[in-house]
Amino acid sequence: MTGIDDLLNRITMYRLILYVLLALVGTASALAFFNLLHFSPLALLFSTAFLIVICWATNTIWAFLLKIPTNLESALITALILALILDPPHSPGDLEFLGWVAILAMSSKYVLAWRKKHLFNPAAIAVVITSFAIGGTASWWIGTASMLPFVLLGGGLVVRKQRQEAMALLFCVVAVISTVLFAQVQGRTLSTELPQLLLQSPLFFLASIMLTEPLTVPPTKMWRRCYGVLTGLLVAPLVHIGPFYSTPELALVIGNLFSYLVSSRQRVVLTLQKKVKLAPGIVDFVFKPSQPLSFAPGQYMEFTLQHYRPDSRGNRRYFTLASSPTEAAVHLGVRFYEKSSTFKRALYWLDGRTPVVGAQIAGDFTLPKDPDQKLVFLAGGIGITPFRSMLKYLQDTGQRRDIIVVYANRTAKEIVYQDVLRAAASQPGVKIFYTLTDTTAIPRQWSGLVGRINEQMLLKTIPDYPERLYYLSGPPDMVRAYEQVLKTMMIRSSQIKKDFFPGLV
Repeated sequence: MTGIDDLLNRITMYRLILYVLLALVGTASALAFFNLLHFSPLALLFSTAFLIVICWATNTIWAFLLKIPTNLESALITALILALILDPPHSPGDLEFLGWVAILAMSSKYVLAWRKKHLFNPAAIAVVITSFAIGGTASWWIGTASMLPFVLLGGGLVVRKQRQEAMALLFCVVAVISTVLFAQVQGRTLSTELPQLLLQSPLFFLASIMLTEPLTVPPTKMWRRCYGVLTGLLVAPLVHIGPFYSTPELALVIGNLFSYLVSSRQRVVLTLQKKVKLAPGIVDFVFKPSQPLSFAPGQYMEFTLQHYRPDSRGNRRYFTLASSPTEAAVHLGVRFYEKSSTFKRALYWLDGRTPVVGAQIAGDFTLPKDPDQKLVFLAGGIGITPFRSMLKYLQDTGQRRDIIVVYANRTAKEIVYQDVLRAAASQPGVKIFYTLTDTTAIPRQWSGLVGRINEQMLLKTIPDYPERLYYLSGPPDMVRAYEQVLKTMMIRSSQIKKDFFPGLV
């Protein structure tokens, strides 16, 4: 999977979803040309174009009325999902239905929202509303045997990108189990119901593309798994209460409601206060949020920055928050490269007049609840940001933890957040070791370690290494290397936590 992960790390999550959906529409057009689907390729392409125009127009109007930035990717993704679950029109009445679904889908992001965060998957809630209001329903034609291999391939990439394999798998397994149970209770034939679920339903499209929508997914692993189980239970076609049978869109909407109830939905406007150059190519951005943020040290957040002609990586990114919940300002530590994306270039030249929108705080890379658990923080480069958040939080709240930090950088000039690290090192229980990997650039009076983090270094700095919980943060290749070192030392996987957030580019 390393090669696949390296490929996925070069593209943002939303752009990957957009490409997968475009590929599915293109594939379906080709299959329709060979009469493998029940409509013509021209009808599908017309339907897709019509939905894109309506979604874009509706999104633009709402953004203008509410004076907030538009997001073209969001409108395109919603339009493409609708094109894959709604039959192309055969009459003017069908076209009107498509238009209303598109309008409702985009409007739901603004109307059915709390604190500027939409509550439901836009495509799903739009279909639910139209089914009750005018009796129109989605055919979910994407759930056909001819499309299944392509859905599995594209959807698998999306699930892998977001590391949502457990949630998606639970969703599918529970859907199968509930189908079997309901079939037995109702006297149905399993040889008919299971192939119908696995080959002729949108089960895998739901699991990979719609269930994993970032803005409607719970923020932590435990709640995500509960979300997958609940939605999987409801999506089984035989589930019903009296005459009311469950549908894929209704199951997803109910799951979204559950997700909202267990999630902290925040959306803030961030105004730049200052930029501090921490090291060559590394800048600490200090923002003033429009309202106080509630988060756990070590979590990440989605940042949206509208800018001129965004490249293929789009205008949204996920960054770990470097600030502590005890700080009023939001700190964001970012490394810049010579060939940075348009997003990072726009961020680098950001001024106090251009707002940044922050949303979707999530992540499990947080301190354990047990304060007596011994910890090790292994950081590489800008991977120190979640540990800056944690250490600052512990200082400000007066908590005492047994923590050993091993922080690797190429040169001494690249060590960042030294003020927080020095203050942490003065606290009881905290030990910090620095190591430099460029052996040709070691300062004369350097008293720290030299070389990459390896088994010998960890044995020297962590005498009680088998007892500790390890937190790994840094570039993907570096984190994989750290994990391999720990496995060589017979550290169990349950003792290793890795910092991960989608869109790492």
